[in-house]
Amino acid sequence: RQSNLPVAAVAAQSNGFHSTVPLGNAAAKASTLQKPKRPVNAYIRYAQSIRADLAKANPSASQMDLAKLTSAKWQTLDQPSKARLEEEYKRELAVWLQQNAKYLSQLTDAQKEELKQDRQQKADDKAKRDLKRTLKQLGRPKRPTNGFLRFCAQYKPKLGVTQGEHKDHMKALGEKWRSMSASEKERFNREAEEAITRYQEEMKQWEDKMLATDNGDLVRRKNALLNPAPTPSGGKARSAKKEQPGATGGRPAAGGARA
Repeated sequence: RQSNLPVAAVAAQSNGFHSTVPLGNAAAKASTLQKPKRPVNAYIRYAQSIRADLAKANPSASQMDLAKLTSAKWQTLDQPSKARLEEEYKRELAVWLQQNAKYLSQLTDAQKEELKQDRQQKADDKAKRDLKRTLKQLGRPKRPTNGFLRFCAQYKPKLGVTQGEHKDHMKALGEKWRSMSASEKERFNREAEEAITRYQEEMKQWEDKMLATDNGDLVRRKNALLNPAPTPSGGKARSAKKEQPGATGGRPAAGGARA
């Protein structure tokens, strides 16, 4: 009997997915399978078990404070309790490994590639968050806002507005900004330009500090030209880092990177 389902859905049935949902891509196909959830390790199990009590006992504590308290309690937890949690984790992990192997065996190559890309995207996002946190801890100057956002700061929406209301509020401010004359915008734009000038000087000082403390990898490449390494005997000088675009002979081009 001829099926009225889309080809992708029919293929899903023939592969044992038993889905009647039209499938448009590998991610949609993979979502029709029940992916087993990896068990959490011993420490996370312990943290989850005491989190509610910790939060109740420390109502004003931040998430970071609660994490520190949890870590301190884990350090003092008796060894038998840790061993019990570790055994629970290992037992559930063994079951998960079998379930996950079965799950992966039912995926097509396209579905596996889709999941691989998803994992890579999550890893990239985590790397960005980690870098942002590191830069904040090292005191990297924050780029100032432009003239328009300085103008908007005068008209902050009330607390508790919905996302839609906030969007309408910003749209109205955008229309008001566009209707303003150059002289009306001048104060906001001037303040923004002055802030940018201060920011650039602060960034220069911060980047010099990073280079001096062996944190050169955190410096913007376009704004830093690392000193060349000493010339080897009988050879040509080689830069410690790859030269920046526009730089020749170990010297920045006019208006380019600074030493």
